[in-house]
Amino acid sequence: MAKNPAVRHFIWGVSLFGALFVNFPIIFLNLPLLSKSSLAQLDVFMQIVLCMTYSFLFINFIYRSSKRNLSTKKQWSDGFLLFVGFAVILSAFNMIVIDLPVRMIPSVVMRGGLLAGIAYFFSRFLTENERKNEILIENEQLKNDNLQIQLTALRNQLNPHFLFNSLNTLSWLINEDKNKSQLYLQKLSQVLRYSLSMQEQSFVSLKEEMALTDSFIFLLQMRFGDNLNVHRAIEHPEKFRIPPLSIQLLVENAVKHNIISSGSPLQINIVTDAERNRINISNSLNLKPNSEGTGIGLANLNERFRLLTDREIEIRQNGEFSVILPLIA
Repeated sequence: MAKNPAVRHFIWGVSLFGALFVNFPIIFLNLPLLSKSSLAQLDVFMQIVLCMTYSFLFINFIYRSSKRNLSTKKQWSDGFLLFVGFAVILSAFNMIVIDLPVRMIPSVVMRGGLLAGIAYFFSRFLTENERKNEILIENEQLKNDNLQIQLTALRNQLNPHFLFNSLNTLSWLINEDKNKSQLYLQKLSQVLRYSLSMQEQSFVSLKEEMALTDSFIFLLQMRFGDNLNVHRAIEHPEKFRIPPLSIQLLVENAVKHNIISSGSPLQINIVTDAERNRINISNSLNLKPNSEGTGIGLANLNERFRLLTDREIEIRQNGEFSVILPLIA
């Protein structure tokens, strides 16, 4: 018998429909007598109950047979026994209780066959529908597994990029200022620990992402001082989510590709557009020679957003370089 309550309710509903359908002539003929004769009431009631029970059992039989992959011969023999059992019970009731003549037995056989046909049709419909649902669930699971594999691959590509640039900065500071390098190392370990804990998540809150970004900017400003200016205008960061390490990557790219000096300070702006659910990270342009780069960082970032949000990032360059990231409300 089907274990799913919704499936059982469906089978009972179909069984009741089949019982009413095949017994419609009997119900119609007994209508004038229903209010006067208890025997007529019993006749109609038992015809419907027995037919509905038979239909329910037959649908469950076909349903279970498809699940257990029974042979065709076994299905036919068991189905025939069920049909014979119904015909014998209903015929016996008609002759013994209702006192109907033997010539009415063919009508029982006809109703049994008709019910078997209805039950078979609906049981096959139920089986095929369930099989389609199982395929859809399996496909969705495969899609999610594939998505996770792609995201893991993208994260693995981003991590070396972040670590390599951070170590380069630390190496420079060790030669320039040992005291600053110690402080930088402490802050760097905090940033790395924080970023490693975040990267296992598909999304983090904008507030968490900005906390990491602010720590990263602090490290950069230890090196560049007043030559690196960052303006933040973040509205309701706790209300939005974003793939982790997204903003930090763009800040890192701005520093990597532009000249930063007292004569050419770098301006970075991080501004949310709460109405459109997005955040704009822009920077002034004074590109280093041969600083085009491979574009892997931005390509990976765009792919992460496409996989997770079905939206892509926007890249604009008109006097300044700007990347607009979608936010999840």
